[in-house]
Amino acid sequence: MTRLRVLYAPRDIAGQPSTWARGLRALGVHAEVWSFGEPAFGLVADRVWDADRLLADPAYRWEVLDRAVRGFDVVHLQYGRSLLNAHEPLLPALWDVPLLRSLGKKVFMHWHGSDVRLRSVHMEREPDSYLKDAVVDEARIHAMVEIARRYCDRMFVSTPGLLDYVPDAELVPLAIDPAQWATARGTEPAVPVVVHLPSKRATKGSHLVDAALRPLDAEGVVAYRPLSGLSRAEVAAEFARADIVVDSLTIGDHGMVAVEAMACGAIAVAHVHERNRARTPGCPVVEAVGADLADVVRALAADPDERARLREESVAWVAKRHDVGAVARQLLAAYREPPVPVVADRPDWPLVDGRGRVTALEAEISRLRQALGRHGARAATVPPRSARARVEDRPRLHLLVRRLDALRRRLRAAVRTQAGKAPKNTA
Repeated sequence: MTRLRVLYAPRDIAGQPSTWARGLRALGVHAEVWSFGEPAFGLVADRVWDADRLLADPAYRWEVLDRAVRGFDVVHLQYGRSLLNAHEPLLPALWDVPLLRSLGKKVFMHWHGSDVRLRSVHMEREPDSYLKDAVVDEARIHAMVEIARRYCDRMFVSTPGLLDYVPDAELVPLAIDPAQWATARGTEPAVPVVVHLPSKRATKGSHLVDAALRPLDAEGVVAYRPLSGLSRAEVAAEFARADIVVDSLTIGDHGMVAVEAMACGAIAVAHVHERNRARTPGCPVVEAVGADLADVVRALAADPDERARLREESVAWVAKRHDVGAVARQLLAAYREPPVPVVADRPDWPLVDGRGRVTALEAEISRLRQALGRHGARAATVPPRSARARVEDRPRLHLLVRRLDALRRRLRAAVRTQAGKAPKNTA
């Protein structure tokens, strides 16, 4: 059997591609991580491509594409970016994804967070949303997801909350090697050390964390250590000394910080929306928002028995759910599935800018068409009446058909409205 070759690009987001690659190599798969520009946080990619040359030198961009096509069977893309779209000013976003598919490659897109969160949705669910003061181009997000949905074999998300924005994606748990983070713990200290280590302070609600924990530090209830800008080795050392680690209060998901903390035997505290807790039953991350963080941490500091229980539960949870071996096997199973047919019936490329409402409706229609296609219905065109009747006889599929019809009517109306607003040619 030919050895499978997997490429992760164009960034090593949160060190996840590097972790997946190590897990796949242990399964006998050839896997590499490419970074376009130097990786952050001390991460080490298998190959670093010069970002300036990618912008200025077409021959250099061609070399990237040529090496990817000749050297790999699977291209697993990250954060809504493809191999060349960020460095090609003359072509549409993600233009090389259908090209890779046409050359026989399997292509996957992995969404990680702000690349796909919609401010309008997030603000409804999170009163302390980190997107409150952000400018989010939702039309662009809809269009990028639509392109990936149309041309990729499959889409993945890294945390449960992202399923709100890409419901047809597959959740791939954040991966870690628990053995590398295991820490021997002694008796519970009278004054626990509390660490907060945000990748971006505004994203994780660090102002809320500071406001809650600095007074506790002044009282001597905890020893509070706000940190930033550490390498991976430094993060591991700090988490090994920490008793409690506060992750994000403003996203509604726990992230890599919480997973690494729990692997070390520290107690992770974060705000995890109830929708996402339902998607991961038994998650031991301690719930807190900005308004009650001080009370939550004070209670933990006063209860060493509860801290000991949570430590044991957290280590076991990470070993069961986030172990790199299990995640690598999940990915490998997806890579080995037959290629997914491209489902598209329009020659036009989804617009990344403008026409936001129309783009959103196009994306929903495409998602429903994919769902119908997976159940054996004709996806590229509206089925004739006889086929439609057969579809409507099947449970739940008739609801998709009717919803698709309604969306198409709304799309036609939106297009007519858009055309009516266009300036008339008076020449």
